Amino acid sequence: MNNTIFKQVGNNIQIILTRQGKTQQFLAEQLCISKQVMNKIISGTKAINVAEISKIAGVLNVSVDSLLTVETEQKPMHNLSFMGQVENEKTKEQIKILQTVIDEILMLEDYADAK
Repeated sequence: MNNTIFKQVGNNIQIILTRQGKTQQFLAEQLCISKQVMNKIISGTKAINVAEISKIAGVLNVSVDSLLTVETEQKPMHNLSFMGQVENEKTKEQIKILQTVIDEILMLEDYADAK
């Protein structure tokens, strides 16, 4: 696995933790590792193997596949066609931020629906 995949796996773990109302500390304790190591897993800076991914999936009661799902590219899930009509740069930046938030919400909804 390359670094990008480790980051995606860490992101998937964090999404599941958040959805379940659990903390990194909780997961670290369940796995008998330090919070610092857990943080490295979540951030994608620590390489993890299949056995570790399997243990994490077991603790979170999810499939290994749900942890290994990798987004190959993030595409906008909506079209803000009016952006060309906006002249104020600050407004354009705020719209871009909203677009990002909407994309992330829609991605999380799709992820939840897939379960």
